[in-house]
Amino acid sequence: MKSPPSPGPAPPPTAPRESPVLLDEWSRPDFRDVYGKLAEASTRFDVAIRKVRLSGISLARTELEGPARIRLLLAEINVLTLSAEAESMAAVDDGRLRLRLIRGLLSEGVLQLRSAPLGGWDPDFSVFWRDDEGPVVIIGPHWFARPYPHRGPALASLHRGRAAARVGRRFEGLWTDAHPVEQAVRRVMEEALERVPPPPPSRSHELAGLDPTRAS
Repeated sequence: MKSPPSPGPAPPPTAPRESPVLLDEWSRPDFRDVYGKLAEASTRFDVAIRKVRLSGISLARTELEGPARIRLLLAEINVLTLSAEAESMAAVDDGRLRLRLIRGLLSEGVLQLRSAPLGGWDPDFSVFWRDDEGPVVIIGPHWFARPYPHRGPALASLHRGRAAARVGRRFEGLWTDAHPVEQAVRRVMEEALERVPPPPPSRSHELAGLDPTRAS
């Protein structure tokens, strides 16, 4: 069976100020690109996501180091699962570098983590803030890596104006009722980096004169 034809690129996220913008698996730029650009241009942003995998946080260093504050709200954290994933990431170059990046953001106080096991929300959402304008909100599945978990539609939407401001206020209510988990998460990452030896430099790194084990 042939796939239905693509409806073409979605309107850019700078389209009408109040009108929602649909993001799906056919959109160009896609969810990952739109999210990364919003993160990099923001002075701060807030994320409410029920479950997150460390390996699924695929934002680039420039996208994560631009904002002065990132608040990540989770519905729950399973320390055993988190520890196993951190050790798996620590065994490969890219994963080890990503662990160090996240650990650094936690140590600097840029990344703040809270858990709200008694709270709830649906769907997941992010609120991006800039000092010179109102918030921008993305609502829907926060899937950064392809292929997506299923082959059907992956629908998200981008909002501005009064709707975005309202979502921002809802995040504040959830954040206030949640409890901090930064120390526990940072400890899991530090233990994984200490317990798992770094992989040997790959041939490509040797040829380039690079050693990923020396990354700060």
